[in-house]
Amino acid sequence: MKRSVVFDMDGVIVNTEYFYFKRRMQFFDELKIKPGSKKIEDFIGLTNSMIWNVLIPGDANIRKTLQEKYIKYCNEHPAYFPKLLNPSVKKLFRELKSKKINIAIASSSAKNEILRMLEECQLKSYVDFVISGEECKKSKPDPEIYTLAVSALKSLPKEVIAVEDSKLGIRSGKSAGLTVAALVQKDYYVDQSEADYKINDLLELISII
Repeated sequence: MKRSVVFDMDGVIVNTEYFYFKRRMQFFDELKIKPGSKKIEDFIGLTNSMIWNVLIPGDANIRKTLQEKYIKYCNEHPAYFPKLLNPSVKKLFRELKSKKINIAIASSSAKNEILRMLEECQLKSYVDFVISGEECKKSKPDPEIYTLAVSALKSLPKEVIAVEDSKLGIRSGKSAGLTVAALVQKDYYVDQSEADYKINDLLELISII
């Protein structure tokens, strides 16, 4: 029996990966600039800085200018998290809490976006700990974010299951000594071969725990 579950956010709690991808491509289309990649698979699980290195490889000045413009663009085209919420999340969170299992979010997204998601989706009361990649010295696949989450939850790695979707996230959880369940994506392919479990619905976690 696990004591804690640590969830990635994008692609797990909320189905944002495709939304973010479309928003980036629309931004580049409107500026009539060709991005470094137009394949969603090249962006899954990356930090913001990694994403921009893929979008604008080689020219740091242009990259910085476009990043600044994109911040304004995102504010004008925000994600509406309740619409993107995985439909199984609330039932799963209630089940976990009924079993007195801790819930944490460990995401590469900005902390303010994670907190906004929890507020908009009315999930805040279920979650015991939140950590963003902004608070870590190293990004996934480094295990730091999971190591910090496990420590905050006062659990041992063997008592924790991580729920991920990306290859980098899975590797991060495994490197921290956690059992990792990968949520299979229906809209795009992700290499999830390093995960301990593959699930098609978050509610399948109940039988694993």
